[in-house]
Amino acid sequence: MNKAFTLAEVLITLGIIGIVASMTLPALINKTKDREFKTAYKKAYSSFSQAFLYMQAAGEYMDTSNVNTDPSGLQVSPNIGENFKIISRYFKATKTCFDKNADDCWACADGQAGVIGGGEPAWLGCQKSSYAFIDASGMGWYMYANNEFPVIVDVNGIKKPNRLGKDRFVLMFASSQDKNNHYVESADIIMPWGDHINKGRWCPSGNCLYQTWLLE
Repeated sequence: MNKAFTLAEVLITLGIIGIVASMTLPALINKTKDREFKTAYKKAYSSFSQAFLYMQAAGEYMDTSNVNTDPSGLQVSPNIGENFKIISRYFKATKTCFDKNADDCWACADGQAGVIGGGEPAWLGCQKSSYAFIDASGMGWYMYANNEFPVIVDVNGIKKPNRLGKDRFVLMFASSQDKNNHYVESADIIMPWGDHINKGRWCPSGNCLYQTWLLE
């Protein structure tokens, strides 16, 4: 007589497999997504650096050392926003939002952009008056403030999760001679906003590792 599994045994086995799959698949999917975001971030950094080199070669970089102090005491330079608009041309932007319509290029309502709002949770939303554009690959680029660094990239455009350190990353113009100085007469490199392990303004979820991801 041939031995076989009963229907009950098969159903129990399938049930166990289903439970294990439901516990492990989300973690595997998240890890895969994280790898995709990291790869896209490296691509974004490379594209931004290349566009910046073309901009420099054309002699279009505008001096950002003409710093003023705004009413809140922050250092600002109007040429930061102008450089952002110039560099969008070297990305061959498919859409630009330079007329107080940043939300047409950037997911404002449900995404983190480092803006301090009046309510909770902090670091949500964006300023519609800021400049933004969408490049030919579909990545979104957003100027935190038109006279203040940094630049934020969303590597999958308006698609969620729209979270800093997840699919959104922080970059800036800088000088190789003084990488911590954001306002320089002659910037020559693009820099990530540094490593952020702990929760903070540019890493509200924690464990963002901006530079580390580029160096892996």
